[in-house]
Amino acid sequence: MLDESRLKAALAEQRKWGGRLGRTVVEMGFVDETAMCRMLAQQLRLGTIDLDAAQLPAGIVEHLRLDLAERYGCFPTSFDSQSNTLTVATSDPTNVEALQELEFATSQKVNAVVATASSIDRAIRRFYFGESVSSTKAATPGELGLSETTYELDQLLAAPAASPRPPAKVARPAAPPVDQHSVEGLRKEVALLREQVDGMEAIISSQVRALRSLLEILIEAGLITRDEYLERVHRHE
Repeated sequence: MLDESRLKAALAEQRKWGGRLGRTVVEMGFVDETAMCRMLAQQLRLGTIDLDAAQLPAGIVEHLRLDLAERYGCFPTSFDSQSNTLTVATSDPTNVEALQELEFATSQKVNAVVATASSIDRAIRRFYFGESVSSTKAATPGELGLSETTYELDQLLAAPAASPRPPAKVARPAAPPVDQHSVEGLRKEVALLREQVDGMEAIISSQVRALRSLLEILIEAGLITRDEYLERVHRHE
């Protein structure tokens, strides 16, 4: 999915900032996060899950502590009491060491399915902290509070001639022909807007993780309880 120039750019970015190459190419916008998730699952022969749409069992978070979910970047999706097996969603199923540490920390057998990192973060915020979050990965005009009528390019370039109007009505001027360059320019602007929204979501997610860490410190210090925090969150929704 990468040409040579983009691969070199991603490797240079990885050398500069560290981290895994897969995460780097996603953050640079070279590969879609969902496509990366699908390819990982296919390569490792694992299942995938869309945490934004999945119907998860009630009380599933009771099987995995919050600090473990945040530390290893995973989210519980199901639990089999007969085999004592916990299935978790992770964006990095190649990190076998992390999965082994999860097994040791939970005293359960751990299986992995693949999900995007952003959907895991949203699930943690929604189920552990009671926040109302939604995915912006599509960044459609409807999600931005806008509305638009979409057409195929061929339809725009081959607009039908106006039908005859009754003599009693004043004829309206014919619509100007569609400029193909304008259509392409609009598509580029929409693509740029989607990249900007994705970048903003990544920044917000990073800030939220920092705030959650601060919250955990305050709770452990006895300065605030989790119930008090959730009550304050719901009060301002």
